Amino acid sequence: MKTEDYLKTIEVNQEGDTVIMNRNASPIRPLSDQDIVDAVLATPFNQYPEDEEANFIAAYANYAGLNPKNVAVANGSDEWIQKLIIQFGRGGVLAVDPDFFMYQDYANQLDFPFFQVESGKDFTFTLDTIIGALDEFKPSLFFLSNPQNPTGQQFSEEFLQRLADETADRDITFVIDEAYIEFGQDYQRPDNDNVLFIRTLSKIYGVAGLRVGIAFGQGPRFDKLKEINHPYPMNSVSLNLASKLFEDTKRLDEWVNYQRDIKQELQEAFDQVADLVTVIPSATNFVFIFGDLVPDLDQYLAENGFVGRKYADGKMVNAARYSVIDSAEYPKLKATIKAWREQIED
Repeated sequence: MKTEDYLKTIEVNQEGDTVIMNRNASPIRPLSDQDIVDAVLATPFNQYPEDEEANFIAAYANYAGLNPKNVAVANGSDEWIQKLIIQFGRGGVLAVDPDFFMYQDYANQLDFPFFQVESGKDFTFTLDTIIGALDEFKPSLFFLSNPQNPTGQQFSEEFLQRLADETADRDITFVIDEAYIEFGQDYQRPDNDNVLFIRTLSKIYGVAGLRVGIAFGQGPRFDKLKEINHPYPMNSVSLNLASKLFEDTKRLDEWVNYQRDIKQELQEAFDQVADLVTVIPSATNFVFIFGDLVPDLDQYLAENGFVGRKYADGKMVNAARYSVIDSAEYPKLKATIKAWREQIED
């Protein structure tokens, strides 16, 4: 899918009482007006942002439990995906299907081969299938989102370590995209030198518009990735606003808990119909559902003001995805889903 095609899938009329559930972003912002004013006024626009970059990396690494020497920033995790493909994708890029569409989009932009590992009918993936694809396609780069986009499932430590070992044996760079990891469970990450990680502040931290992308890793491949990062990869305003998030870690913990709470409410809303459609337990800020009745449920929700992400064709035609909304909207969402159930059962 090309970027412009994706954007068409999330274009909706936002007039009236429509609640948008197709963007996988926070329904509210984490910074107050005063936070924003303070960060902007503290920004030396006449200077290059090396200090702001260093300050943000130190603050983020401290909160995330990382070594700041192993952390780098760029203009969104999308930029890291592009840079990873530039540096490591010439021999071919492999991803599972479905997964984040930008892996394919950037590979296509560079005219690099792109391959996919098909999921099962239940949208799960097996080690044997993925390892078989490593041998069949012989890629130089393998992407896997964890937790997985769009299904929301989180892979086990054993699953990821096995893939790290198998890709290392084949000299393949393995990228674990942790855009949603803060909604899932922390885990023991593979420490193989061929494994790199990317993250974003767009999801649980709620600042998608700042375009803050994180990469971390160690060893020669991480050094090679950083070789093509810009001297000043982000502007000073975005960096200072992002740093503002981490000034008060108690307040940030409360914000993270809010995000996890509204995700749990979302899961509970759709679990009301888990016997009618398949609702995958989610480790993200969205819920993925599939089944023959999903198109009808999606249409009913849209008619009642809740617009999710539907899919036009292929194996995804009977699937849909819904992202978090503010807590005040959940009573109506739950009532709407309950009403659909009653209509189906009549």
